[in-house]
Amino acid sequence: MKRALILAILAATPLVAQSDEDRFQNPGSQTIATDLATVRQRPDAFKNVWVTFDTQFCSLGKVSNPFFTQFVPSDYANFYAWGGDQPIWRRDSYDDVFGMMFVHKDNPEVEELYRLKTYDRVRVTGLVRNVFQDVPWIEVMTIDQLEGQVDTPTLAHLFRAEQHMARREWGRAISEFSLAPAGGKAVHVLAAVHRGLGTCYLRVGEAEKAQSYLAEAVRLDNADRELQTLARTARENPRAELDQDVDRSTVAEADRPMWEAFEADAATQPVRGATQAKPQR
Repeated sequence: MKRALILAILAATPLVAQSDEDRFQNPGSQTIATDLATVRQRPDAFKNVWVTFDTQFCSLGKVSNPFFTQFVPSDYANFYAWGGDQPIWRRDSYDDVFGMMFVHKDNPEVEELYRLKTYDRVRVTGLVRNVFQDVPWIEVMTIDQLEGQVDTPTLAHLFRAEQHMARREWGRAISEFSLAPAGGKAVHVLAAVHRGLGTCYLRVGEAEKAQSYLAEAVRLDNADRELQTLARTARENPRAELDQDVDRSTVAEADRPMWEAFEADAATQPVRGATQAKPQR
């Protein structure tokens, strides 16, 4: 009798289907703010966890391995992105793009996904649904566009600048860093430009300029301890960072450090008390 009564109550209770709006809704306080690198490094710690992080959009992708997950092509759109602070002007970082992010085609945010362009900065919020071969598979629920994306000229100047630094061509590196557009760029890009300029000026002996640029780099990225050490050296003992081993025979005049100019100037000054050689008949 009691069982029949329960069944009658259940039969009389209307079933309420979950709306798309509820299905893709962010749970708010349960969402963990993190970064993509951390999620990729510790995927099992984030399984079935809501996360939010910044990315740099790369491109739409193609769903693969549908037999292992729910992310089949008929239901989901796939896309590739870099972490929000990845230095993608470096080849190894550029190649390290993450492609296991998916948006359900019933999710209204899929329209926002289709409007994105390469290098657009977006904050995504989603749920780590699966971990397969130590790779997290993330269903993205919301996409919020951010300002400060890089562009091709900026990436080109930063790439060339660091190539010149690797060859100790400080003057050319300074020129490339100075040409990198600064207005409206992401914080990690601005920090890289200021750090690069500060390092180059420190290597050529222009301590005041180096201190100014490095101080700004620290302000932009105060979590980098190596950068903080470099800035402190620029203030307290800038001569320790002079590049005094540049091969003068292979480095162009404009790329040589300032200390060489002083040495060359001193070498051309006549020695006081020295007798000038007389021309031979």
